[in-house]
Amino acid sequence: MSKLEFTINQNDRQARTGLLQVNGRQVETPALVASGDELEKLSPLQLKQTGIRAVKTSGLKRWLKYDSVTEKLGDLHQLFQWDGLLFVDLETEEAYRLAKPRGKKHDGVRFHDPTTGQLKFWQPATALQIQEVLGADIFQSFDQATDYYAPVDDLKAGVKQTNDWLSVVVSQKEQALGSIVGGGLRDLRTASIEAVDEAGLSGYRLSGIPNNLDDPEFSRIINEITPKLAEQKLRYLPAALSFDQMLVAILAGVDLIDSNLAAKKAANGTALVNQGASALHLDREHFRFDSQVIDRQCACITCQAGYSRALLHSLITNHSFYGEQLLLQHNLFTLNKLMSSLRQAIKNHQTKNFIQELLQNQ
Repeated sequence: MSKLEFTINQNDRQARTGLLQVNGRQVETPALVASGDELEKLSPLQLKQTGIRAVKTSGLKRWLKYDSVTEKLGDLHQLFQWDGLLFVDLETEEAYRLAKPRGKKHDGVRFHDPTTGQLKFWQPATALQIQEVLGADIFQSFDQATDYYAPVDDLKAGVKQTNDWLSVVVSQKEQALGSIVGGGLRDLRTASIEAVDEAGLSGYRLSGIPNNLDDPEFSRIINEITPKLAEQKLRYLPAALSFDQMLVAILAGVDLIDSNLAAKKAANGTALVNQGASALHLDREHFRFDSQVIDRQCACITCQAGYSRALLHSLITNHSFYGEQLLLQHNLFTLNKLMSSLRQAIKNHQTKNFIQELLQNQ
């Protein structure tokens, strides 16, 4: 077992930069965790060229597919030849979505596999084992997925159950993040934080924040939670956020943030420009004969190779996976350049000004 080491380097109000080290791998923070199965869309070399250093891949789906022979897959670092940071997504939200009320047990969740119809039992111990088998660099605790706006009693039950399950990952506490749950209720979130601190885990997983939460509510809850977190511990937000919400989270002091933004935009034929603050919808007709590259100032492989907007338009409208790949490389590079700029702005104590200027140019 490798101890997770996290060092904070600079602060600018709540925003901060740091260095995360685990299993001989390191990531400068704040950073994005690519969460669109990029390991299956780009080669490790292509991923490195975009600046990506951390990815998240499905644990539940692999367990459902391979079940008792999941161990034969082995460490996904080796399978994909990936030497960056790897998170294994427990996808408890999906398991609870598939479960009927009677399937939500004190020791896990029962549901029918939508592909085979077989009854499955997804449990904290099983989830930890899957993370170990698949080579996760950082382990995550199991949480009872409860709707953000659920009744108070349901949210209380979810917090208690999630807190009880922290004991499963205590054996890996030097490399594990504890789930912070409680919907939009400050007192419940506080109780959840206290339980993670008492368990002595290495950081926090800010769970149960849906990706469709409106911006004012997202800003409220994230700015209520982060001041209560221990300063020296790692903070991971596993929600796939909008561009503006990503910025809010970084201003609030979050270190790692899930983002499927690059992959989602690429799949829709959209290129991110202006460090991600603006977009070009390359499927539109006026790009049909545009000989410019996406962004003349961009140093990504797609732009440097000279691929024109017209070519990308043709590939996209013909539903070519190659076109999506080229856009994905560009979008990932663009968002990672944004992270680099934010780290520099935090170092220079210019974070707020940098974000204001960025948003003014949208």
